[in-house]
Amino acid sequence: MLVNILSLNKILYQGEAESLTAPGAKGTLTVLPHHAPLITFLEKGKLKLKKEKELFFEIEKGILEVTPSEVNVLVSITEHSY
Repeated sequence: MLVNILSLNKILYQGEAESLTAPGAKGTLTVLPHHAPLITFLEKGKLKLKKEKELFFEIEKGILEVTPSEVNVLVSITEHSY
């Protein structure tokens, strides 16, 4: 699945992924390929992106959108690590 993770001033990640786990407003959620369309707020915590290896993004807050063709995440980020 195509995942785009964006902060207000840069692209943090853009590419294919096996899954994305995020700190949703009502608990942790994992998006897999062919997930149902969804829009939700994100809370402070870690995004975990899984592909050949796992990537982690520490976020303050954000919005997650799942469409049939891609996953878009707009975040306010404090720290970024691989």
